[in-house]
Amino acid sequence: MSTDDRLTHMVYEASLDNTLLPELILALTEQVQIAADGRLLEAPDPQDGNSKNPSQQTMNDLVVHFRRALEISEKMVVLQEKSSDLEAVLSTLSVGVALLDEEGMPIISNRAMRDTGLALDQTTPPLLSPPDEALDGGEKPLSHWVAKTNAVERPQSLIVGRSDEQFTLLPRVEAARMGFPAKAAAVLVSSAVNKNEGLHALAATHGLSLREQALVRALVRAGDLRSAAEEIGVSYESGRTYLKRVFEKTGHNSQAALLNALSQNPLAAFRARETSDEEKYQVRQLLTLRDGRKLEYFILGPEEGKPVLLFDALSGSSIDLIGWPRQYMEHLQVYGVRLVMPCRPGIYRSDFKQHSSLRDFAPDVEELIEHLGFDQVALMSFSFGSGVALATAKELPDRVTKVILSSPSFPVYKHENWRELDQFYHLSAVLARRWPAMFRQLIPFIVHSIIQNAAAYMERYCKRTNSEDDKRILLNPTIGFRSGKMLQERTARGLKGMVEENLLNTRGWDFDPATISCPVEIYHGRVDNVAPFEGGQLLSQHLPKATFTLFEDKGHYHHIENWPWMVARAAGCDVAPGDRTYDIPQLQL
Repeated sequence: MSTDDRLTHMVYEASLDNTLLPELILALTEQVQIAADGRLLEAPDPQDGNSKNPSQQTMNDLVVHFRRALEISEKMVVLQEKSSDLEAVLSTLSVGVALLDEEGMPIISNRAMRDTGLALDQTTPPLLSPPDEALDGGEKPLSHWVAKTNAVERPQSLIVGRSDEQFTLLPRVEAARMGFPAKAAAVLVSSAVNKNEGLHALAATHGLSLREQALVRALVRAGDLRSAAEEIGVSYESGRTYLKRVFEKTGHNSQAALLNALSQNPLAAFRARETSDEEKYQVRQLLTLRDGRKLEYFILGPEEGKPVLLFDALSGSSIDLIGWPRQYMEHLQVYGVRLVMPCRPGIYRSDFKQHSSLRDFAPDVEELIEHLGFDQVALMSFSFGSGVALATAKELPDRVTKVILSSPSFPVYKHENWRELDQFYHLSAVLARRWPAMFRQLIPFIVHSIIQNAAAYMERYCKRTNSEDDKRILLNPTIGFRSGKMLQERTARGLKGMVEENLLNTRGWDFDPATISCPVEIYHGRVDNVAPFEGGQLLSQHLPKATFTLFEDKGHYHHIENWPWMVARAAGCDVAPGDRTYDIPQLQL
């Protein structure tokens, strides 16, 4: 098989199996390097009058095949996303729904149905009874009721249940008339509504006090005022007083009318949710810039804390302020640090703006600093976020006091054997520079792959790295799960911002690091196969006030655990490396 045929096959195979992406990227990078070196893939035929370089022709043909393969992959991703989106939508509903096959087993079920505790996913269908237990011998498997409701000339819905809950079973014909897919032999519905979400809306609309809300919530659970008053620890007379105030505020004049209003509120259709830590700590904030664009930033830490601005990696932050603010807050309070992460254009909810330089983000950063009332700040970054961090330090010398870089990438450095490194080095150091058009197409392809299965991506990375430390960190289920979730949110408005900043990085920095006047500390792992430590070492030699620290046993991702003392050092605290590290929380699914 010729080289171009092999590459063509790989392109189509990778479109069907995303686990082949690293091999495809390596092969494409090899092809680009060969073309850049001016070597031909095949010797030209002397009898052939065509003088076109075979290598260039192979590249052109490959672009065509890659576009077709991307169309195939994108269609598959769309189908996968439609399926996951449908399940996500169904799982927000308080009404439980399950589509059943002939054996009473679920084709698909939502979260509310699973929360009922009905063991639909077991080998044996659950036992349920009709309202009249004398009917048809009482308790029978769900498969029996599916067959029964369909085995009559005029199928009708059937009420079945347990001691604590009743369900409606819709036969195939009735369910299909309602719009359910005909392949469902029956549809099981649990009709419980979520009055708590209705209460949230009622309280917000009519200004109910916390005590009044507590009484109504207890009334929903208990069903009568005396029990509700006892539940919240007040006398019956006090309960009557609170309920009277609720009636006056809401305009209802009876308990039945009040409970009915809660059930009929549109939000009652959705599952109850707890207020997240991210909301409690108000991590996510929006700033309207002078030109009208929105800049999102994450902020956490004591209000009087020393400010540190964090520039995350281009593929997403593993400093997870959104997912685990309570755990991060514990460290930030110890060191007295106010940590702020500005989201660059097109990332998360920040509006996109075309930049021609990494330095173009500095004016937005300065507006944010002024908005937060800071005179000066320190900066911290990791991986490919280091370029924009240093560009900001260059543009705002009077604002930036210190910079901490973890595992930085330095475009000037060229690794002697790039083939032994990770796919992101292949992409950024070779492919993006030599073939930006292909790079623009590959990034969405890779992002979709990671979002679909971040854990599989972590496993692929770990197979290529020699860092046992990276393997231990990245194979933690919490990291895989949250990395996918953060990347999904990060790119929800599109991938243009991520692609453009990657290209700016790979073209080389348009500023001289030697002109950066503030102190810079660089921390790098020797076993880093994404941004080799030699690049960080070379960068330290270009910076006038830099120190370089090499960790013999660390890889690229040590910042996930080392960020507390790094942030503290950025803020000017006198702490030693390793003084305080972060324990990755255990994921609760």
